[in-house]
Amino acid sequence: MKGLLVPGITGERDVARPRWLLFLEDDEERTAAFRQAAARIWPEVEPRFWRSAHRFVAEAGEFLPDSVLISLDHDLNQQPGDAGDPGDGLQVAIWLAGRAPTCPVIVHSSNHLRVESMINELRFAQWTWDRVGPFGNGWIGGVWLSCARKLLSAGTDDPLPFS
Repeated sequence: MKGLLVPGITGERDVARPRWLLFLEDDEERTAAFRQAAARIWPEVEPRFWRSAHRFVAEAGEFLPDSVLISLDHDLNQQPGDAGDPGDGLQVAIWLAGRAPTCPVIVHSSNHLRVESMINELRFAQWTWDRVGPFGNGWIGGVWLSCARKLLSAGTDDPLPFS
């Protein structure tokens, strides 16, 4: 894994270490769109995707300290070949709430009732968060990308290297 220079995110300058964008997303088309958007934010940052809340909780902990952004869907559908219920984004929000905040979180679900529960978990645990409704064509490259840019540059003097 290669490191990269990350201005502004941690308040430290010229820190070379791997960085991650973490996603809970079960839709393949949206996953592809998130990959494209992530490459526009930071080509050097690795996006990591989970289709299951259970797997996210089991595996994402090792990536949290070096993550720059997390994006969570709520409603997850079981995919062909997957074993068992994939859980939901609220399970991940509850898990995150039990950890110290490390980076901003975007909640990108159309399930309004459950989104409020996810946001409350994050808010009470003092995570920085925002919400994006997945509506219309191109929302990931539009409103989601704009939200990610805003969150990633908040509180820094250094602009991020956006494409």
